Amino acid sequence: MYEEQHIERRAFDQKDWKNLSESLDYSGEAPKPKKPRERPTPEARDIPDPPSSSFDGFPDMSPLFKALLLMLVVGALGWGIYTFLNNNELSFGAASPETEEEEEDLTNIVRLEEELDRRNVDPYLLKAEQEENYHLAVRLHFLALLKQMNEQRLIHWKKDRTNRAYLNQVRGQEYYSTFRELTLTFERVWYGNYHPSVEEYRSIRTQFEAYRASLQSVEAV
Repeated sequence: MYEEQHIERRAFDQKDWKNLSESLDYSGEAPKPKKPRERPTPEARDIPDPPSSSFDGFPDMSPLFKALLLMLVVGALGWGIYTFLNNNELSFGAASPETEEEEEDLTNIVRLEEELDRRNVDPYLLKAEQEENYHLAVRLHFLALLKQMNEQRLIHWKKDRTNRAYLNQVRGQEYYSTFRELTLTFERVWYGNYHPSVEEYRSIRTQFEAYRASLQSVEAV
């Protein structure tokens, strides 16, 4: 029977009770589960940061001003490329049929003068003689002479230089006097609007051809 059971007395440890009572929650509410820590997905970790704009250093600039500035930069770059290509025209291989036909067109004499260092005078000269345009042929003989002297570095040709400038460049040289005579002959015919006869033209052509041949052995100073 229960009354007959022997109950053993044990001492109660006050220290253990104090520790247990401090950890107990008497509010009657169930403890809230801890929220698991979110981990970034592989996709989120692999997405790089967006590149910064070249105009981020100017946060106060309006979008319209940025667009105008960008247009100015692009325009300046385009103009620089155009200028470089225009001043450094290159030719590759033999002239195409279109180029040969263009060189036979006597209406392009102005362009020939502007690009004398890159063009051949002979097709124009041949065409002028075939058409018996001796007035223009004398002009072409003078251009051919300037081209040869520039290639031999006897003068420094530029499209905006005058005949007097070329005379000053060779002044004091042994070939100066003949060059001066041929320059005067060209100016009388061309600027004087003189149209020589066949005999007169043949004499002028002989003078130019003989002088150009004599320059072949001349070296630049």
